[in-house]
Amino acid sequence: MNMKNLYRIDVFCSVKSVRSVCNGLTFSLCIFFILITCHGCGKEEESVEKTPEFKEVISESPEEQLSAIATEIPSAKVKETKPEQSPQIIQTPSPAQPLAVKPVTAQGLYNEGLELYNQGQLEEAIELFNRAIEMDPTMVDAYKKKAMAYNRLGMMNEAIISFRRVIELNPNDSEAYLHLGNFYVKRRMTDDAIHALERYISLNPSNALVYYNLGCLYGEKKLFDKAAACYQLALKIHPNYEDAFYNLGVIYNDKEMYDESIAVFQKILTINPENHAARYNLAFAYNKKGLYEDAVAACEKLVELHPGNANAHLLLGDTYRRLGKVKEAQEEYDIYKKLIFIK
Repeated sequence: MNMKNLYRIDVFCSVKSVRSVCNGLTFSLCIFFILITCHGCGKEEESVEKTPEFKEVISESPEEQLSAIATEIPSAKVKETKPEQSPQIIQTPSPAQPLAVKPVTAQGLYNEGLELYNQGQLEEAIELFNRAIEMDPTMVDAYKKKAMAYNRLGMMNEAIISFRRVIELNPNDSEAYLHLGNFYVKRRMTDDAIHALERYISLNPSNALVYYNLGCLYGEKKLFDKAAACYQLALKIHPNYEDAFYNLGVIYNDKEMYDESIAVFQKILTINPENHAARYNLAFAYNKKGLYEDAVAACEKLVELHPGNANAHLLLGDTYRRLGKVKEAQEEYDIYKKLIFIK
């Protein structure tokens, strides 16, 4: 069996390659991860404190006015006297008011760490997240951001530990299960990845991509019925999900459900006529169903679009042979041998 395995989370990109399905097909799955990095939750953004706007306070107290000291003048003899100078009063400044020291809080430390995280200063951010957690061991957001920082630093074990702690604090945190599923896939921990994604879709059942990824994981464990069910659920959410159709069609071919397979691959070709792998599988299903003329038409179209497709020439030769066209069959077998020799 030739199945596309496309494991994607943050940014998702399809792996488009021609794959063939032959008799005795082996179902093999490759899971490619593209970590949908989490950009932080809204709660984190709202918790960032804004710098308060300070206004200058101006004292409006007037200076005290000093009055002159009156001097008694003797009435018997008037002497010209210099006016006595008013005594100088030395004002001592009032002691400065002590500046208010803002108390250190877990939320404040988290906000500072978040700012450093956004600036790419990951190690410094982790230190602040750890300090916030020391003050508040239940701060889920700090554990989450610490996990993402560890992941960006390539410290996946530490990231897994942090997200496990998130789940201990909040067993219904779907985001944590999604990230854990991604990390487990990278670690080739398929059973743990399946459990994490199953838990995720139980909390968030509207994500077509996660159903697709879970189908790929089931396929890797050869749980093909469960895989098919996941692809069908993905298609209910995203009716033109080409890769989900493709893997579902391959399962149908492998289970010899050729009518279902033909319908699926025909649908794919209406979505993307350039999908050579789907056209090959359609020709294969026609051949196995005994619809040889349809198989020939599908193969001829495929070799027209992709002349170097050795398997298409082989399948076309086999179909000609079944139709009794020995000469045409031999020509296709010769082309197949040349292409294989070139490769």
